[in-house]
Amino acid sequence: MSRLNDVIACVIAISIVVWTADLPRAILGATLMAQEFALWILGLCLLLTFLSRDYSGCKRDMTLLSQAPGWAAFGLCVYMAIRYRVMAEELYYHLNEAAVIGIFLIPLVLEALRRLVGYALVVIVLLFLAYGIFGVYLPEPVTARPWAVLDLAAHLSWDTTAMVGLPLKIGTTVVLPFILFGVVLAKSGGGDFFSDLAVATMGGLRGGSSKIAIVASALFGTISGSAVSNVASTGVISIPLMKRSGLSGKLAAATECVASTGGQLMPPVMGAAAFLMAEISQIPYQEIALAALLPAVFFFAAVFLQSDADSVKLGIKAIPASDRKKASSVLNEGWHFIPPFAVLIFALFELNWTPELSALSAAATTVCLSSFRSYAGTRFSLGILVNSFIDTGKQSIDIIVIVAAAGFVIGVLNATGLVFNMALIVIDLAGESLLILLLVTALVSIVLGMGMPTVAVYVLLATLVVPALVKAGVTPIAAHFFVLYFGMMSMITPPIAIAAFAAASLAGEKPLQVAFCGMRYAWLAYIIPFIFVLRPEFLLGTSSDFWSEFEVMASTILVLLLMGSALSGFSIRLLTLHERVLAGCIGAGVFFSLVTNHFQIYALLAGSLTTLWLWLELIKNGVLKRD
Repeated sequence: MSRLNDVIACVIAISIVVWTADLPRAILGATLMAQEFALWILGLCLLLTFLSRDYSGCKRDMTLLSQAPGWAAFGLCVYMAIRYRVMAEELYYHLNEAAVIGIFLIPLVLEALRRLVGYALVVIVLLFLAYGIFGVYLPEPVTARPWAVLDLAAHLSWDTTAMVGLPLKIGTTVVLPFILFGVVLAKSGGGDFFSDLAVATMGGLRGGSSKIAIVASALFGTISGSAVSNVASTGVISIPLMKRSGLSGKLAAATECVASTGGQLMPPVMGAAAFLMAEISQIPYQEIALAALLPAVFFFAAVFLQSDADSVKLGIKAIPASDRKKASSVLNEGWHFIPPFAVLIFALFELNWTPELSALSAAATTVCLSSFRSYAGTRFSLGILVNSFIDTGKQSIDIIVIVAAAGFVIGVLNATGLVFNMALIVIDLAGESLLILLLVTALVSIVLGMGMPTVAVYVLLATLVVPALVKAGVTPIAAHFFVLYFGMMSMITPPIAIAAFAAASLAGEKPLQVAFCGMRYAWLAYIIPFIFVLRPEFLLGTSSDFWSEFEVMASTILVLLLMGSALSGFSIRLLTLHERVLAGCIGAGVFFSLVTNHFQIYALLAGSLTTLWLWLELIKNGVLKRD
C-alpha cells in the first residue's frame, strides 16, 4: 500500500510539472482548462488522503474497504473534469446530475479535511453550509437567499465561485510548483545549507542559539510558507540547541514558534497567501511581494531584539567557534543554492513570468546545479528527484483539500448574499470610527484564524472582512495585508495557537505559557497592520513621497526600539521601572503621531532623544558583542 501511495504522490508532482510547463499544448496541441486540471489534482489528493490516513487521522496502511471513499472521491473528480466544459456552459440543464455529484463529493471532501487537520475547520465549513440551507429563516440583516439542498450542492460543486473557484485554482496551479521548489531545494541539501549559514553568521553573537533559530526560520519561511511545518523542520534542531545553551524550554519554544510564524510573512512565498491575494485583489504578485518586505523585516527585528534582551539577562553566551563553521566556508561549499533564488526573482520581476513558471525555473536550476555540486555529501540524483516528487505529492494534500473546503465557504457566501451584507454589518458595528472598525476586524481575524492553516485563514478573511475595510476607505493592498497579519497572529495567540502548540510539544512545555511568551516576542506584529493601514507608505511601492516614507520608517524604528526596551526591560543594560515606563510612554506617543499623521517633528525629536539616552552606551560599543 505504501508503494501505491508513493506512486500517487509522484503522479501529483509530475502533473504539476506537465501543467506548469504547458506540455499538453506544446506536445499534443491540447488546451486544458484550469478547472479541469484542478479537479484532477483534487481527485488525486483526496485518494491519497483516504489511502494514507485512517478514521482517526493516523498515517498507516488502509484495508481495501477503508480505501473505498478515496477511490469514490477520485472517480467523482475525474468524472467532473471530463464533464466540466459541458457543465460550465449548460449547468442549468443538468442540475440533477450536478446535484448528485455534489451530494456525494462534499461529504467526502469534509471527511478528508477532518482526517488531515481535525475538527476546527470542518465545524466552520459545516456552520456555513447550515447557513446556506437555513439562513433564509434568520432575521435581517443576516437573512439568506433561499436555496434547496440539491441546488446548493450543485452550486458548491460546479460553480467557479465555489469549490472549483480561485482558491483551488491558485492552490493547484501556483502554490504546488512552489512546494516542489522547496522540496527539491531541501532534498538537495539546501535546508542544511541555510541552517549552517544561520549558525555561521549568528552563532558567534551572544545568545547565538536563539538568533540561529530566528534566521533559520526566516530563511526557511521564504520557501516554506507554513508555520507548523516551519516549526517541525527547524525546531527539531533549534529548540534543543537553545535549551542546551541555557535558555528555558518556554523561551526556546516561543522563539521558534514566533520566528516560524514570521516565515508566513516573508516574501516570496508568504504561506501561499501572496498568490491568492494577487488573484483576489487583482494586484500584481510582484507588488505584493515588494510591499510585504518592510513589515517582515521589522517583524524579525522585533523578535531579534527581544531575544537578545533575554539572552543578556540570562547570560546566554555565543556558540563556541569550534562548534560552528565559518560563513565563507559554508558559502564556498553551498553557493549553488543562491542562483535558484536569483532566477526566481529575475523571472518574477524582470521577465514578468507567472509565479508558477518562475518557481519551476528555480526548481530546474536547483536540480541542474546540485547535480554537479554536492553539499555536506548530498548531490542531486535520480533517486533524490523521485523522492522529491513523492514528498511534493504528500505535502500537497493538506493545502489542496483545505482550499477545496474553503471554496464551499466562499460558495455559500456568494450564494446567500452574505458576502455583500458582511461589509455593511461590520461597518455598522464599528459606527463611523475607522479605528473601531480596525479593532473589530483584528479581533474577528484572530478568532476566525484560530486553529486554521494559512491558506484557509486568508481566503476566509479576504472574503468576509476585506470588503468592509475597502468600503471604509482603506487601500485594497493594506486591507488584504491587515487581515493576513492578524490571521497569522492567531498562530501564536491563545487559546488556540497551533504554532505555539507545535513548538511546545518539541520543547516539552505548556502550550499556553509558550503562546503568551510568544506574544511578547511578536508584539510589533500586533501594531504593524495599523501602521500600514493608516500610513500606506509603509508598504514599499505604494508611495513616491520620499519625506513621508522616511518619516514612517524613522518613526517605526523608534517605536521598535522604545517599546521593545519597555517590554524587555533592557537596552544596553537592565532598565529601572521608571525608565521602562518612560520608554513605553514615549514609544506610544511616537506610534500615535505616526498613525494620526500629527506632530511628526516633535514625536521624532522626543523619540530620538529618548532612544539616544537609553542606547548611548550601545551606540559606542556596538549593538552585539562577538566572542
